Amino acid sequence: MPWTLNSIRIFTQEHDTEGGQIIPRLQPISGGTILQIFGYESEVKNINAYVVGDTDRDALMALRKTGTAYELMSPMGDLGDFYVRKAKYKQIPNICQTLRPDLPEDSPMYLFDFELYPESD
Repeated sequence: MPWTLNSIRIFTQEHDTEGGQIIPRLQPISGGTILQIFGYESEVKNINAYVVGDTDRDALMALRKTGTAYELMSPMGDLGDFYVRKAKYKQIPNICQTLRPDLPEDSPMYLFDFELYPESD
């Protein structure tokens, strides 16, 4: 099963997840540091992936404007539904793309960075 975001094919190069707690530090004039625990932050997924073609590029960029969560699939199965917090891309030079044989060989290729927030924890 390939990597897809909202059924749009992406060729993932890197995938990491980050999470943390909300812990403000109070430093009184005298005495030690006081830590206040206010819960935790939801995990954030960062994905770096190749995308082939302008149609997929435009469709992926549109996902960040809808306020809707989208299904993220991987070879490990369904990773859940995620909001696209940020999507950034740059076109990479290519002479002949071979990742998507269903598209013309001279289709443009893009390197995307996604920041995804989970729909629920």
